[in-house]
Amino acid sequence: MSLLQDKVAIITGSGRGIGAATARLFASHGAKVIVSDIDPDPAKETADAIIRAGGTALAVPADVTDAAGIEELIGQTVNTYGGIDILVNNAGYTWDGMMHKMSDEQWEAMLAIHLTAPFKIIRAAVPYMREAAKKEKEQFGAAKARKIISISST
Repeated sequence: MSLLQDKVAIITGSGRGIGAATARLFASHGAKVIVSDIDPDPAKETADAIIRAGGTALAVPADVTDAAGIEELIGQTVNTYGGIDILVNNAGYTWDGMMHKMSDEQWEAMLAIHLTAPFKIIRAAVPYMREAAKKEKEQFGAAKARKIISISST
């Protein structure tokens, strides 16, 4: 059995870069990966590449700074795979420029994607993770491990 066999992993910002590499790695170890990105095309390309390589993936385009985007991401994951085992908060971006030249709007956008979005995604995902753990404890005496990783790469 592979390290992540049948674990359900949401990875935000996984249409390209570190997020896409993480999605491919998790899938290669047996995870069912939700490839989430604000840009639908890169999300689909990453998910399709995982599927072509023999993995399981679902592209869920979502703006994680928006409540409706978070609801869609969590909802599609739970409806498709029945739960969430791993959450990787990876979505992030920055402006090429010095901090002292950033506008207030740019700074607020940075806080929204790197701090507020992970908080809101965790808040939306954890009830599903806790409920599954509770059922496992009742049924088997122990719950399987679940993980939340927040890296917010750019």
